Amino acid sequence: MVTAQKRSASDIFGWALVGFIFKDKRALFAVRTAAMVLFLSALYFGFAYPELSENPYTTAIFWSLFWPFFMIVSIVALGPGFCGICPHGVMGRWITRYGLKKEIPSWLKKRGIGLALLIVLYWIPVYLFPGALKVPLVASSLFLLLSIVAALSYYLFKDMAYCTYLCPIGAVTKSFGKVAPVKLQTYQSACQECKSFDCASACESGLQPYLFEKKNSMRDCTLCMECAHSCEAVAFHITAPISSLNGEIKDRHNMHVWVYVSLLAVITITMGFHHALGHSPIKSSLPWYQLGMWMQGFLPRGVDWVGFNALWMAVVSVVVTVFGGFKIASMIAGVPYRVLVKNLTYALAPLMIMGSLSHVGSFFFLHYANDLASAYYWLIGDDTVVKPLATFRDGWVHSFKLFGYLGALVTALLLFKRLGQYQLAFTKRLATWLFAGAIVWFYLFIQILQIAARSM
Repeated sequence: MVTAQKRSASDIFGWALVGFIFKDKRALFAVRTAAMVLFLSALYFGFAYPELSENPYTTAIFWSLFWPFFMIVSIVALGPGFCGICPHGVMGRWITRYGLKKEIPSWLKKRGIGLALLIVLYWIPVYLFPGALKVPLVASSLFLLLSIVAALSYYLFKDMAYCTYLCPIGAVTKSFGKVAPVKLQTYQSACQECKSFDCASACESGLQPYLFEKKNSMRDCTLCMECAHSCEAVAFHITAPISSLNGEIKDRHNMHVWVYVSLLAVITITMGFHHALGHSPIKSSLPWYQLGMWMQGFLPRGVDWVGFNALWMAVVSVVVTVFGGFKIASMIAGVPYRVLVKNLTYALAPLMIMGSLSHVGSFFFLHYANDLASAYYWLIGDDTVVKPLATFRDGWVHSFKLFGYLGALVTALLLFKRLGQYQLAFTKRLATWLFAGAIVWFYLFIQILQIAARSM
């Protein structure tokens, strides 16, 4: 155990105020308590006032605060930072101390379970049943169900297994944390002389923080900071964004591949299909719109069949484009397909995340800000309803799409750089890159189509 450590300028723990917030137990307790109060109050009011017309607070907290800012924005800034203050994680750290600490069964030890739950419980309802999750009773019921599953998992299984395998956002935060400009590491000079490995003993997820730098991965770290409390050799470094995506990433599983591809499909591309193009002058000529309108004539009402078709067409388009492009690229490069996929898919992270930021940025002015303001007034007993700060007609709102273009550029550059791991002649490398980047060209085509549609 190291009790004193000279910290580098890039180590956040060495900064007075910021270091205090991240490393001091009392500061972390205050932040986690505030997040828990918000979560429990939203949960309670959702059952006490089940209709949106009588309760704007619940959905504002869940969908206009926790989801866009605590989740998406925090992932970009801090990687799995939200996990460190997540109400479920806070609850789990307490329950696990008195739990049975059993090994999670092999049939539950599947990293895809959490991702599947996210898609089934959130993204599919968003497109098929618009507005359903905005009903306070529905939102509270969903989070209560997840809370019960989490509590049982923490009590039964060791090493915070719920966070690793069952949490709907667990796989997402770990995967997208690779583009964050901060990394939890250790001072290797101090670790070389260490024999107690207190950082590993303190880790609630059973990880080895002293190996994070060597493996170029934080694994399943939730930034609980228990390791930092146990040893001064633990550091929280500011690094160049996406720096970990430049070199070899020694992860033992392929979950990140499916996270990037799945969320590219259900968020970035589906939103482009259903929301952006779906609100344009050419919407009546779009295949998902035409098929959806035809299906509404004889299928059950209450389902957005246009959204359903936009979703499955986006998923098929992304899967075919990504893996089809990688297949052709592997043949050109003479590299085994599976090896190429695992190596290059990490480059898709910037496109996914920055594409999401473009939606968060515009939706802040279209929905989130006024929803949160109205929720505040409701909480203090005021009936004031705050109007949106902007509408789709305001041209400046669409400037947030620049995040998407930046993401496409970074992904294209990363793909070309990661192909440098193979000894390819320039022309062969360029040809491989053109096919490996098929999803980038597809994304840009959709953006150009949106611009052309708005100009009509």
